[in-house]
Amino acid sequence: MLLHDFSEPLGGASHLVQVLLNGLRERDIPVTFLTGDAGRNFRRDDVDLVALGGKPLLERSRIGAFTTGLFNPASLLRLSAWIQQHDTPGTIYHLHGWSKILTPAIFGALRKVAHRVILHGHDYFNGCPNGAFFDYARGEDCTLQPLSRACLQRQCDKASRAQKLWRTSREIARRGALSGGTNVNRMLLIHPEQTRQFLLAGWPRHKLAAVRNPVTPVTRERVPAEAHRGVIFIGRISREKGADLAAAAAAKAQVPITFVGDGSEMDILRQINPAAVLLGRQDRQGMAQAISKARVAVMPSRWSEPFGLVALEAIGSGVPAIINHRALIANEVHSRGLGLSLDTGNIDEFAQALLNLHADDERVSAMSHAGHGRYLELCNTPDDWITRIIEHYRDVLNSSDDRSDADPVSSTFPAMGHHQSEGLRGIQG
Repeated sequence: MLLHDFSEPLGGASHLVQVLLNGLRERDIPVTFLTGDAGRNFRRDDVDLVALGGKPLLERSRIGAFTTGLFNPASLLRLSAWIQQHDTPGTIYHLHGWSKILTPAIFGALRKVAHRVILHGHDYFNGCPNGAFFDYARGEDCTLQPLSRACLQRQCDKASRAQKLWRTSREIARRGALSGGTNVNRMLLIHPEQTRQFLLAGWPRHKLAAVRNPVTPVTRERVPAEAHRGVIFIGRISREKGADLAAAAAAKAQVPITFVGDGSEMDILRQINPAAVLLGRQDRQGMAQAISKARVAVMPSRWSEPFGLVALEAIGSGVPAIINHRALIANEVHSRGLGLSLDTGNIDEFAQALLNLHADDERVSAMSHAGHGRYLELCNTPDDWITRIIEHYRDVLNSSDDRSDADPVSSTFPAMGHHQSEGLRGIQG
């Protein structure tokens, strides 16, 4: 069973859930998909959909968000009923995102099958109350132990102290429902460097394993970035993603910028940079058209992005990326000559980097060729990613306490070759 807030690809994590779902079905592995929303745009008939019909917190009233958003009983009751009726010793429960609709209630139902539960660390909500290990009020990374006295006293939420208390209550509820918060078989991280934060949150090292995200370049052929002029930002138009920083830096450098995505700060972008092109949300073809005209992509997120899917999609397409130095892939990108790592919160430094890249065709060409040829050093192909996740499914079932005489591992998951077994060493070490 795959579990996620959303049934359609509305963001990075929900997109990856769909990639995983497709890959599992291509391998004839049966999938039940429990989703927090109504599933209105879900069109597959080869997947059993359990849609709870819930609304995202941002679409609820303030009272609804603070009550049902704290603990959604529908999640608990529906999943508990499904487990009672359909659970087998060969059933894996792979939970991706719960913070938008499902709430900590989902863990109350999963508690009885915790030894077959895998969490996915797309963010830090399985350890940090605000999901980021970032102090939004001060604009700096947070190194405090979650739920410690110092953490509880610090106002780090992007909105208010009241919301910090609400988010803290959700993390307390999650830990209570899951008998301490780490009572699952394992958590898959999207970058090895996430280990440090989750150890701080009390996770045992042996339950943490990194499986880097899959990346498919937006264009198959290399974009000749050295022949172009202009910046592209792809993603949610929000403060934490640093869209305003990109707009300001492009305006200061007097280079064109195109935004692909939507969000709460569209009007702010227009004020900061009236010349900016705002394309809104685009499908894959629209993204390809936009990126094929760009010289440089930017990922200026204020917080420590645990991966950076849009940056690597651009890099793999041949468009170098400027990445905030806090992102976990930033140094890897910089050291390989695929782009730049810098403090994108410093508008002068950010703008100067844009000017430098626009003035140096040879450097941009070198970055473009390097990124197009070497991006897989920092990520997986979709096929390899799915293979590695299935490895973990097999390992969970092989170590499960309630296996029957029949072998659910062999019957559910196909045999794997030599290179596919290498990923298990990381979780056993």
